Amino acid sequence: MADQISLCMIVKNEEKDLPRCLESIKNLVDEIIIVDTGSTDSTIDIAKNYGAKVYYFKWCDDFSRARNESLKYATKDWILIMDADDEFAQDDKQKFNELKDKLDVSKTYFFETVCYFGMAKGNNISINLNPRLFKNNYGYSYKGVIHNQLINSDHPINGICESIRIYHYGYLDNEILNKKKNERNIKILKKEIEKDPQNKFNYFNIGTEYSSINDEKKALENYYKAYDKFNPSTGFAPKLIEKIVISNYNLKRFDTSIEFIETGIKYYPEFTDLYYLKGLVLEMQHKPTMAIEVFEKCLKLGEAPFMLKCMYGTGTFKASYELSKIYLYLKDYDMAYKYSVDTLRFKSDYLVPLYNITHILKKKNTPIDKFKQIIENFFHDIKNQYQIIADLFYMEGYYDIALEYIDRYSSENTPEDLAFFKIKCLIRSKKFEECIKYTEGVSEENLYYFQISMYRIICFLVLGKYDFAHGTIRQFYLERNDHNKKIINVYNELISIFEGKETSILSEDENEKEYTSAIFEVFEILLANMEFDKFEKSLELLNLISDKSVLLQLGKLYYKYGYRDMAKKEILRSIKMFDLIDSESLDILKSCI
Repeated sequence: MADQISLCMIVKNEEKDLPRCLESIKNLVDEIIIVDTGSTDSTIDIAKNYGAKVYYFKWCDDFSRARNESLKYATKDWILIMDADDEFAQDDKQKFNELKDKLDVSKTYFFETVCYFGMAKGNNISINLNPRLFKNNYGYSYKGVIHNQLINSDHPINGICESIRIYHYGYLDNEILNKKKNERNIKILKKEIEKDPQNKFNYFNIGTEYSSINDEKKALENYYKAYDKFNPSTGFAPKLIEKIVISNYNLKRFDTSIEFIETGIKYYPEFTDLYYLKGLVLEMQHKPTMAIEVFEKCLKLGEAPFMLKCMYGTGTFKASYELSKIYLYLKDYDMAYKYSVDTLRFKSDYLVPLYNITHILKKKNTPIDKFKQIIENFFHDIKNQYQIIADLFYMEGYYDIALEYIDRYSSENTPEDLAFFKIKCLIRSKKFEECIKYTEGVSEENLYYFQISMYRIICFLVLGKYDFAHGTIRQFYLERNDHNKKIINVYNELISIFEGKETSILSEDENEKEYTSAIFEVFEILLANMEFDKFEKSLELLNLISDKSVLLQLGKLYYKYGYRDMAKKEILRSIKMFDLIDSESLDILKSCI
């Protein structure tokens, strides 16, 4: 008979995440122990609805004390540790049930914690190995006020890694903001460092907190203190090296990044992440050939061993995708295509390489019927993917084709975002009358109402309906949003230009970019429709701003639509007049030789 398991958790105000966590684990454990540290929402009611035994503990800025409090109430043979913002992987439940039949009392079982970062659950992932399952009443406890560590006062910890995943959502941006985790954690860690300035793990942890709020200089100050007298056998040592590399990379200190990468590889030759990061650095240093060698090494190594696994996909789809980008940059379209397809084979739901594939097919002048068939073949459930396919063609300037797929997807209750996408395609497909008709009656409550109104103005101007353009913009004269005010000013001046009236300066600030972005969207729409006379008129808008980057941007726009000579001319003007060029513009000049 399998041993029984107690799930032990500490919680506070977790009504949003707790149901997902307990739902994922309810049939895997025999007892749920919840220690609440002061919830004021419905957390306790949710826990009780899942049959949890709820206990109370006054918060004292010490996670280990709270965690140890939960352990003392466990009555089953083994203890499973989870947090409210965890979710047990559905696909790994069978593995867990099989593991329960062969548990070894002398072992501490480490599972993979798959941590999501950024705005939403996606491919921005790191992986940690954490002790999750251990024998009850066997000397285990936690120490450390934050990022607590499991210790055993009676027996050595004999860790074993299992390929069982627990998803962790606590590092998503909204979770961090809502709970003010960084502020709380930094405050606690500073107190701990004052008490014990020799504890390197605290410096590592506070460095990570600073890095997560993008204060990389502060992060490095603390990482370097943790790195002093470096011991490669320390549990957090590989991750420390990686974080030092990443912080230096973010600060564009590429030589220092390489230095620490080489040090790390010396200690951990199978640490795929470090090779991957080296490839990224070499890309930033414009060394594509060397970067190719490194990313190929990543694919040869594959994913790092359990104890070194940190970043997700560095030995598979991420390395393959970087190779596709480099070969695309080198205009080796066959190799770029190969690695884009390989990336999809590694991870079929990672759709980014499809944009490379679409670009390559365009560059190869693939006949449109064959083009569409190739793209459709990458999707198993084509009917639910029309919007994605539409976006692929939109990004390459095939606006009519994009409209075909949007119309296949559309229904009577078209979502606002899809309707707006259709409007963007209509206005770039010379369908000005249709765009006006389609946008009639759009409610002011619509999320995209303001931008849709600006598009209507462009349509009216192209069609010579200046009174309608005036009528549309008049409703926004009392607009309070500063960004929208600037866009309104651009469109007011655009109307004046089309009517042959005097114009006014928009901005004399060389660093002002909001006017520039609004102006260039107008340019892009007119150029996409080959409305050359009206495009030439609209160029007068550039005389109303002081942004020195406009000639570079104009050159890039010309190049995008195939006007290579004009692109070259504007980029050279940018160099001559403002001594301004960037790597993309330099590549354009090289291609125009």
